[in-house]
Amino acid sequence: MTEKEPIPQAEIRRFDIFAEWNRLKARSKHHMAAGDARAYGLAVAKVVAARKFHGTTPEEAKDAKDAKRRARDEDVSEPWWEHLGSDDEFDEKIVRRMGKTFYHDVFQPAVQRAWDAEKSYEDIRDTLRKEWNKQHQVS
Repeated sequence: MTEKEPIPQAEIRRFDIFAEWNRLKARSKHHMAAGDARAYGLAVAKVVAARKFHGTTPEEAKDAKDAKRRARDEDVSEPWWEHLGSDDEFDEKIVRRMGKTFYHDVFQPAVQRAWDAEKSYEDIRDTLRKEWNKQHQVS
């Protein structure tokens, strides 16, 4: 008898896929250590997801815009992401949210396969989520 594949504990968001995609980019392209790559992936997802800077001081808005530019340009010349994300926060906001077993056994390997196949983020962000989110809704 085969064991049933784990299902996500929460809906899988584009944000989750994007953070993981950028974690992989940090590891393979920028040769970051695992913890730094997780922090980088989360930080890039945060700044790209931020639509507006309302409620921030002019200095905070300037810093946020600079982080967004650095994320877009893949600038890793200095660790700008360190104050925007951490290894532990990646674990909390991505891994534990969807479930550790699902992340390690299903999510991470699927995104890794897409990365290894040199697919684009845009090509996989919704196709991967579609089936997982169906499974989540059924459970």
